[in-house]
Amino acid sequence: MSVETDLEDFIWGRITEQNYLERIVTCDEFTSENILRRVSQIDESLNRQLRKGVEENLSRLLEQTTALEALDCTQRNVHSEMNEVYENCDRFAKTLDSLLHDYRNLVAKLEGLTVEKDLTADALRCEDLLDSLEKRNEIVKRSEIVSEIKGVVADNSDLLSISWLRDALTTRLKAVENEVRRSAADDLRRGLVSLNASLISSATRALENLEVLDAELEVQLSSAAAEVDSKLVELSSSPESSMRSLQQCVNLIHSQLEQCALLGKTHLMRFVEKLARIIRARVPLDATYSLRFIQQINRVLSARPECSGPLIEALRPLKNSISSQSLARLHRIVEQQDFNTSQNLVFVDVLSSAIEEKIKRLSWDNELRDETEKNIQKCLSMVAKRLESELKLDTENLLLGDRLRSDQLKNYRLLEVANGLAAKWPSQATPLLTFEQEAVAIIMESIRESIFTIVGAMHREVLGNKDISPYMQELIAYINRIEFHTSHFPSSIRRSASLSFLADYIIELFLINATLLRPSSDSIRQRLRTDLESLLDAVESKLNPSMKYPDRNQLLSLWHRDGSIFDNESDTSLPTWIYLHILISDSPNNLVSPHTSVDWTIDQYVKWCCDHTDFEIVSFLSGLLASYTTTVVNRHETQFVPHYPKMMELVRKATDSTT
Repeated sequence: MSVETDLEDFIWGRITEQNYLERIVTCDEFTSENILRRVSQIDESLNRQLRKGVEENLSRLLEQTTALEALDCTQRNVHSEMNEVYENCDRFAKTLDSLLHDYRNLVAKLEGLTVEKDLTADALRCEDLLDSLEKRNEIVKRSEIVSEIKGVVADNSDLLSISWLRDALTTRLKAVENEVRRSAADDLRRGLVSLNASLISSATRALENLEVLDAELEVQLSSAAAEVDSKLVELSSSPESSMRSLQQCVNLIHSQLEQCALLGKTHLMRFVEKLARIIRARVPLDATYSLRFIQQINRVLSARPECSGPLIEALRPLKNSISSQSLARLHRIVEQQDFNTSQNLVFVDVLSSAIEEKIKRLSWDNELRDETEKNIQKCLSMVAKRLESELKLDTENLLLGDRLRSDQLKNYRLLEVANGLAAKWPSQATPLLTFEQEAVAIIMESIRESIFTIVGAMHREVLGNKDISPYMQELIAYINRIEFHTSHFPSSIRRSASLSFLADYIIELFLINATLLRPSSDSIRQRLRTDLESLLDAVESKLNPSMKYPDRNQLLSLWHRDGSIFDNESDTSLPTWIYLHILISDSPNNLVSPHTSVDWTIDQYVKWCCDHTDFEIVSFLSGLLASYTTTVVNRHETQFVPHYPKMMELVRKATDSTT
């Protein structure tokens, strides 16, 4: 095998490295003889191939010889021409380089000449402007010239290197600029004082040309603010002459606002902000003149609404202080009042006068007016708390006797105070109305409880032949005492309509109790009729006519001897339960009374009726009749009580009318 084959086997892993090396060592393929023989073979092979190639291509080589000779001649010609071109280009480059150097020198000289020309032109222009500056007197024109000179110098600083011009452009120009600025500032101040818009316009143009307008305006605004500050300090330090000083100060503020308005809205607002800070710092919250100050400043601001915002905010602490002081004065009136005296009604006039005076003083300003209304509500709330703390509605003071106790009289006067103030200030008197309503409600509840006890006594008395029953005598006497006591706080009673409701309650209470009496006889009906007539007389004369039971004759007809209560029953406006009660009480005992049917006492049933509607009472009685019907059926009784059909008809009509 050859070396190449061994190498291929080793590469592909067919023999190991050891075997491959052994074969290389033992191989005799590369001996000198073999190599020489191999070289000889290669030489012969090459010679054969060369001869063969020459034989095959000789004709074509001979054909191309002429072409190669022509190409060689052409190459020599091109090379010669290219050498000539190179020499020409080299000469041309050297010529261009020389010209470029010359041109650069010329451009540098031209630039120098241009700079000198511009410098000369600027110098001549500055000289002309300086000469013109000496000849012109108009401040705006002089400022324009100064501004132009400064612009020329800023564009060409080499002007300062010219000896004959340096002094004019530094010392002289600066002096002229200061003079123009000073003159423009003076004109500005004079224009503001005289409100000369044209003078102000020319002065501001001049200052703007000098680029010092903002600085000069700041000086002017600060000066105006300092003047106002000085006036406010003087006003605060001399309260004895505050009226005159205040007017001077307000006039000064007004004039300063008018002056600043000529400078434009931006500068006007800057001054207003300075003025607002000064007012906050210099006007004390407790100053005696603060109200007049606010009033007059508001008049000034009404002409300048566009700048009023910061000043309104600066005045707000003063307004709050005025409102607080006003509330404190009202509180002092309330705190100093002694409600144990008999002058409580005078307190209403005093406090009302103070409130009206505050409203009159502060009505010109919307914010102060709103704060005053809030203060009135706070004051009346404080009055309500004071009245509540002074009120004594314990058991003893709720008893109505023939004479007034001192605490009762005080209570009634306190109610009149609350009513008097609530009548004058209804929209702010909610706390007073609440106090009054709650106090009257407590008194009326105590009265109702007493009446309930008195009327309920009819069930424990023997109704005799006297003109009037003992319980009714006591009730009428109690009604007289009600009139006597309520006459000491009539306004509160009228406002709450308590007497009308009380009249309804008394009559209804009598009707419930009277219709429950059993047995019902002619003498008892006559006695109840007499008692009711006396009761109606007392209620109508001492209290108020009843709104729920206005028909006197209809009420009295309930206890006719002839039993004609149902003759006009279809036209009656009385509740159905009244007729049901009367029919039940006039029935045999096997139809039990309403309170007995549920094992209640009479008082419990009466109280239940007072707390429920007419329809609910009828529903209760309907249930009683249904229970009675069931009982009769279960007992196999042959008939109902005589009034049973009428009672069922009444229940049906009441139910139908409701549905």
